[in-house]
Amino acid sequence: MKLKNIVTDRLILIPITLQVAEALINGDNSEILKLGVKANKDWPTNDTMDILPIIVETLRNNAPSGFETWMIERKDSKEIIGDIGFHGIPDENGEVEIGYGLVENERRKGFGFEAAREIMDFAIAHKAVKVIKADCLINNLPSARILEKLEMKEVNRDDELIYWKYNKDRYAEIESIMNTVSEYK
Repeated sequence: MKLKNIVTDRLILIPITLQVAEALINGDNSEILKLGVKANKDWPTNDTMDILPIIVETLRNNAPSGFETWMIERKDSKEIIGDIGFHGIPDENGEVEIGYGLVENERRKGFGFEAAREIMDFAIAHKAVKVIKADCLINNLPSARILEKLEMKEVNRDDELIYWKYNKDRYAEIESIMNTVSEYK
């Protein structure tokens, strides 16, 4: 399956291909340059480098589904400033987990929320997805604010992390009730 880029007002989400992931592991940006974009000097981040071997293994063994990782490109600069994606395909309960990261000099500009909103919309559009989960460090207030704005609910926390959940069916049910109420006004 050939995935299409996801385009927002200010961003383009580009699926990381096997070729891109393999090149990045080797410190080679040539596959990104072939896409007509460049990488921010601080991308890929250490977190991205940690997950690239998992991305490579996944893409070697499975056709792309969209439930992998996407690069975040700023439209105006044609620069990769981060990445966002899933920790795998929906499980047997219809649950997926999202994760994202931006280079430091591009944070606090609304790009994280803009990318996360689109990746959640991508997941919500799939019938198999019932729940979207995420976690963030307990002291990462900007990330927590993004997850709150995405209408995720905190479901747990420990000494290190806050755990979040978006129940697609529950929110669809609430939206339906609100639409019905507004019809009677």
